[in-house]
Amino acid sequence: MSLTRRQFLAAAAGVGGAALTGGVLADQVWPLLGREDLVPGRTPELVLPRQAWTTTPDRLTFAAVGDTGTGGRQAVAVATRMARGYEENPYGLVTHLGDICYYGRIQDRFEDVFLRPYGPLVDAGVDVELAIGNHDGDVYFSEARLEEIETELRLLGTPARYYRSTHGPVDFFYLDSSTPGLFGPGATDQVDWLDDALATSTSQWKVVCLHHPPYSSGRHGSTPGAEEKLVPVLERHAVDLVLAGHDHNYERTVPLDGITYVVSGGGAKLTPVRPSRITAVAASVLQYLHVEVDGDRLTARCIRPDGGLVDRFTLRAREGR
Repeated sequence: MSLTRRQFLAAAAGVGGAALTGGVLADQVWPLLGREDLVPGRTPELVLPRQAWTTTPDRLTFAAVGDTGTGGRQAVAVATRMARGYEENPYGLVTHLGDICYYGRIQDRFEDVFLRPYGPLVDAGVDVELAIGNHDGDVYFSEARLEEIETELRLLGTPARYYRSTHGPVDFFYLDSSTPGLFGPGATDQVDWLDDALATSTSQWKVVCLHHPPYSSGRHGSTPGAEEKLVPVLERHAVDLVLAGHDHNYERTVPLDGITYVVSGGGAKLTPVRPSRITAVAASVLQYLHVEVDGDRLTARCIRPDGGLVDRFTLRAREGR
């Protein structure tokens, strides 16, 4: 029996323990247990106060996380810490940086990968805004992949493949960096949209969210084409912060032409990262970001499932743009 990696991971996730003991899949699944986060996690048993956050024209608290879509023990651990973070400092927005579903169709796995891990936050009324990832559907472009993405947008209430939202003093710009989204055929439409949207933004803060990082020292590395096609637009409009996933680690760059780039792809599983000349902080660690914006100051904390602090940084809003 010959299975693609995606097929047998989907089978392993779908049948759980039976797959581990039953014949054909056993030898293939055992080595992947730790790496792919296939062991089920316990649903967070938390009841959070509903809509406990406060957002004003100059204040916002939000969370950011990427690559959560296993539904396994590690993904649930990160989601539980996010709920604990809400208890301590409530927020009304999760910025999801893509790959919300691995190992199968979102329609079949939505309960496992989203509703169960994030149930306490969903019940508290927290909004989730999505930047489409390369695993949100098939790995390669196809009509089936487009259908999968449309289903995902519908389930999450996401308005479009790329869009802008405003919360308090922050404008968020969500991009579809999947194939063929941002760098393939028709990419100029999205880049032109971003150029116009950034130009008309009057908010104090500009945050761009996408799955594939323009700059990364992780396994996938910096995304081909980003420096030529995307970065000049970000620099021209003095974007403050770029949030991405894809590499399953945490990394914050030094400011690059005034822009801080963060990879927050440790929402469920891990890959190595080796600091490079652009790196301020990097770690192969499960984590999410808890971000507070207060006037012209943004403070972000990168937090592990055990509550430990990986990184803390502060930005000041860009002036003269």
